[in-house]
Amino acid sequence: MSETTAGPVAPRLGWPSKALYGLGSLSTSIKMQLMGLVLLFYNQLVGLDAAAVSLALFIALFVDALWDPIVGQISDNTRTRLGRRHPYIYAAALPASLAFAAIFAPPLGWSDDALFAYLLAVVVATRMLDSFIEIPGQALLPELSRNYDERTSLGSWRYLFMAVVGRPLATTLAFGVFLRATKHQHFGQLNIAGYEPYALTVAAIAVVAVMVSALATQRFVPFMHRPAQKTPSFGAMARAFGMAVGNRNFVALAFSGFIFGMAIGISGGLQTYFYTYFWELPSPALFQLGLWLIPGTLVGVLIAPYLARALGKKRGCLIVFFGGIFATTVPIGLRLLGVMPPNSSPWVLRILILDQIGIGLLSTCGFVIVTAMLADVVEEVQVQTGQRAEGVLFAADSLLRKITQSFAVALPGLMLNLVRFPRHALPGHIDQAVLTHLAEVYLPVVTALYLCSTSVLMIYRIDRKRHEENLARIADAALLSEATDPELTPHTDPEIVTGPI
Repeated sequence: MSETTAGPVAPRLGWPSKALYGLGSLSTSIKMQLMGLVLLFYNQLVGLDAAAVSLALFIALFVDALWDPIVGQISDNTRTRLGRRHPYIYAAALPASLAFAAIFAPPLGWSDDALFAYLLAVVVATRMLDSFIEIPGQALLPELSRNYDERTSLGSWRYLFMAVVGRPLATTLAFGVFLRATKHQHFGQLNIAGYEPYALTVAAIAVVAVMVSALATQRFVPFMHRPAQKTPSFGAMARAFGMAVGNRNFVALAFSGFIFGMAIGISGGLQTYFYTYFWELPSPALFQLGLWLIPGTLVGVLIAPYLARALGKKRGCLIVFFGGIFATTVPIGLRLLGVMPPNSSPWVLRILILDQIGIGLLSTCGFVIVTAMLADVVEEVQVQTGQRAEGVLFAADSLLRKITQSFAVALPGLMLNLVRFPRHALPGHIDQAVLTHLAEVYLPVVTALYLCSTSVLMIYRIDRKRHEENLARIADAALLSEATDPELTPHTDPEIVTGPI
């Protein structure tokens, strides 16, 4: 954040500003809940082959992964009256939501090839437009504050709206309103008529959340970093990208996200299948599961700043992530071992609820801290390169994660075909051997990926002391630049410091 020495004082970054910044993540959160139903919707309800659906999702994610760094570079080097990030957020908010709603309004009666082309087009459009919201929005975090603890607090507010508000809201809209059970259909997630109004409602909420968040943070723009007036060449941008992503600590976080993206792609695609067919949960049970996520994720959001302050970001992150991995293996592992109650028992839902609370607490806490860890890399890269590259770093992290996730989203469809999972299947009417085979393929693969992803974080080296040293070196460099060229505007980048969430 740049201002002249005698310039105006930056607005105070109190909890209302943090909350409104975090509100922007609500858009991504409620969309993700519905995107997790795309495979089920197109395969079981529309009738498109599972592998074809996964292929469309793979192509869209792969294109999106390559697109993110371009958006990051454009955002980093933009000079407008509205700042570097906000113009793109304003421009993309409505088109991104319209493209998203179109995913769940397919032209029924078309051939399989035409349906595949339609799905591919609208998913690619949605992903590319969302990048103009997500990458600039994430890059605002290190610009709003440079304080080591403050960034964890900002990340907590972002995850508060993503996990504590967004996911339960999406669950309520899904299984409490549009996909709720009826006397004729206990499994509301198989009600094709509910998806289009559900998607339109989510799209409207997303537009409002993004616009309100952007407008609320607009007043901080005059105190943020401004790039040089000359737009760098493509070669210069490519060199800056290479130098930024070559940082050891960024590599640790990015490679961790690279592996994690594959696990998320697999688990996200098959989660609804497990709930619907493996556990035979009707939509009221899915509604309960979604609401019971609130206590765990809320506690995770609240304790993340204190845990990071007490243990350090790296140690705290490793502890909660390893605990979360154990929690994810429990229910399916118990079923495979033959000690889980039958699906007719009420204890199945109770065990899944307890497990969800634990996963929500541990994973949310870890994700909050990881976001702050990535923000701390910004100053280290600035020390090495002399440039601030928030957009590049967040986009590069997203690039690697989405590349693996793009390949991984093809795997659920392939796994379903491997175990010969039928189309238009009814819960309770599938051969148990097919379900067991699916679980035996899924569980070891996903668990191994989660363990590798977390273990890579051990390479990360930035702690509080190193972060403060980086800030001091940046300040010294700014003073030296001012002394050698008095016409240069000193970049003091003042810290806005408040307490934790």
